[in-house]
Amino acid sequence: MLPLLGLLALAVAPLHAQDAPSTTLQATAPYRTAIGLRYSPSSAAGPDASISIKHFFRRETAVEAQVGRLPYSSAYQASLHYIWQPQLLSSSRFRPYAGVGVGVTGTNRDIYGEQQRMEIGAVGMVTIGIEYTFPRAPLSLSLDYRHTFVGYKTDYLRDVPLQRMSNLGFSVKYIIR
Repeated sequence: MLPLLGLLALAVAPLHAQDAPSTTLQATAPYRTAIGLRYSPSSAAGPDASISIKHFFRRETAVEAQVGRLPYSSAYQASLHYIWQPQLLSSSRFRPYAGVGVGVTGTNRDIYGEQQRMEIGAVGMVTIGIEYTFPRAPLSLSLDYRHTFVGYKTDYLRDVPLQRMSNLGFSVKYIIR
C-alpha cells in the first residue's frame, strides 16, 4: 500500500526539472545589410552586371534591390525582391534562398538602335539561389537564377523576349553590418 501511495504522490506533485539545452537551432540572419555586384555571363543577350543591396528585416526574410544596365538596346532594369532564406540544420553560413520580385525596365533605343524617347515597362521575376557567408571576412558569395515570367508594356523589347531576360548570376557582397 505504501508504494502505491508514493507513486500517487509523485504523479500528483508537479515535477521541477532543470532546463535542458535545446537541440533545435535558432535561425538568425547571417548579416543585417550587404552591398555588392551581381554579374551574369549567361544572359542570352550578352553579359550584364548590376549593383545590389540586400537587407534582412527578420531572421529568414530579406529584401534585395538591384539596379543595372542590360546588354541590349541601351536597356536598364531596376528590381525589388522579397527573399525567403531559411537556415539549414547543418550550416548557418551556407543558406539557400527563394524570392519573388517586381522590376522596371526601360530603354531609349528602338529595335533598330535609333534614339527614341524613354520607354518604360514592368516585369515580374522569381529567384532561387544559394549563399555563403565567410566566418572571418565580411563577404558573401551567392549563385542564383532569376527568371522573368511576366511583362507589362515591354513590347519595345520584342526582339528580346522575356525568357531572354532570365539569367544565371554570381554575386559578391560586402557585409556592412
